[in-house]
Order: sequence, then C-alpha cells, then structure tokens
Amino acid sequence: MQTSTQQLQLFSDGPKHLASGQPLNIQVAHEIKELGAHVLGCSVSYLSAQGERRVLQKSFKFQVANPLVVKTKVNHLGRDVLLEVQVHNATQGTMALERLRFEASSPFVAEDLNMAADGAALWESRAGFMQAGDVRQYLYRLRTQIDAEQTTVDQEREVQYATALGKLDILWRGSFGSFGRLQTSQLLRKSPGMFLLEIEGVEILGAEKNTATLEEAFVVRAQVRNVSERRMVVSATVHAHTHPMVISCGAAQHRLGEIDVGETRTLDLEFLALAPGVQRVGAVVLVDSLSGYTREVGHLLEVLIKC
Repeated sequence: MQTSTQQLQLFSDGPKHLASGQPLNIQVAHEIKELGAHVLGCSVSYLSAQGERRVLQKSFKFQVANPLVVKTKVNHLGRDVLLEVQVHNATQGTMALERLRFEASSPFVAEDLNMAADGAALWESRAGFMQAGDVRQYLYRLRTQIDAEQTTVDQEREVQYATALGKLDILWRGSFGSFGRLQTSQLLRKSPGMFLLEIEGVEILGAEKNTATLEEAFVVRAQVRNVSERRMVVSATVHAHTHPMVISCGAAQHRLGEIDVGETRTLDLEFLALAPGVQRVGAVVLVDSLSGYTREVGHLLEVLIKC
C-alpha cells in the first residue's frame, strides 16, 4: 500500500504449488489512517512451464475521504465549558454509531449530556443510526476538577488559561458490519483569560434564588477576589442609572480596603426594583488605587422581580 507519506508491505508469502485451474484466495486487512490517494499494488512472481521466472503486477488506485465531518462550538458558563459537537455522515451509506466518547484533558472532567428519554445513550437508541448526509448534535459539559471554594490563584489561572479541552473518540458500523473509528486531534478553545479582580458568589440575601419583590429594597452580596500577583486597595462604585428598572438605593461608593493576593472581600449593595419581570442588577466599577487598574462590570446578576 502506497500513500502520499509512506509505503507499507501488507502481505508476503513463500512459494506455493498450484495445479492447473486451482485458485488461491488471500485476504489482507489494513486500517486506513490517511486521507487522499492510495495505491494498492499486487505483485506475483511465478515459474512458467518452461521454467522461466515471470512477474505479474496489478495496481488499484482509490481516494480516501473523511467518512465523518466533525464540527465543534465552545461556550463558556462561568468556570465550566459547554462543548457542542456536530457529526455529519459524509458517506453514501447508513452507519450506526456504537460509541461517541469525549476524553477530557486536565483540568477538566467531561459530563455527557446526551441521553434519550429512557436514560440510555443516544447512540444506543435508534437515534444512533445515521443515513447518508444526516447530521447529529451532541453536548458535553466540562467541569473543573478543582473546588471553586478551595482553589488557589495559581489553580484558577490554570483553569482560565487552559486551551486544550480533550479528544473525541467515535466508533461506528457501516454496511455488512464494517468497522470504523475516528479519533480527533486535541480540541482547542480560545482562552477566556481572567480579570485581576474576580467577582464570585453573587446572591440576594434573605430571598429565594435570584428573586425579589417589586418596590421592596433588597441586598445583593458579592465576593470580590484579588487574583493578581500583588496587593490591591479596592473601591467599588455603583452606576445608578445603567439599569433604570432596578435602581441603587444605598451608597454609591464602597471602600473594600486592602486585599492581598488570593483574598476576598464582601461587597453588599442595596437596590430597589421599579418594574416586574427579569431585570439586570448592579452595574459596578472596581478600581485599584495602587495600580490604577479598573474593571467595569455590566451587571452582577439577573433577578426575577415579582409583584
């Protein structure tokens, strides 16, 4: 077998005696791992009745195309990653997916969100059969192996700046039970990076999760964390008119004081809702007076305002 990059010997055998009209059947198996042009050559040497050594050669040229086209899309959900995978059957026949597994890279752990109504994996149900040209979509949630409450600044940087997500391993059967397997190269993402001041654990005090009552004051609590490499002296300013349906009814300026590397400070902000529905709350600007670093936060969270 000859490809654009290598030449392989698939079979070699010693002398055999064949009677007149006697056939010789040989089966050779080879796993194709390259795309593009392939040439399968067969060479048979034999002795004629006159004792002359002769050689018979045949070659078969064929193209190898990708049986599956895999596309991915990455979305960030806080510290987690939502990975969308689209699998397209690019062959001319039907295939049955036997396995679709995502092997996550450190520091992530993959959670498979692809389940049928009966709780079985999708490729173990009828949805695993793909006609020619069919497209299937799958979803994985990548969580970090590090506890958010116990993570250090260095560990947080490792998570935020990690670009390698993992590999997809796909196994399928084609016509007459033919076997196929595709393992992708390392799937990558564009690192979201991280701010020098992170806001964590945002919640509404004394209320159900992310709910508040119309025209009643409520307090939003957030943890401001220093993830830089130096000490900071931080102050917070609330922009009262950025979200006019939920206004600030407390102090506009808040001094959080000195925050060492890896430490957090609690920021409590008071608001008043003027309209029902889902509203954005808390446009805040954080400033480090030592370095001049500024981070603008468009909103702290979204709140359901009840009448």
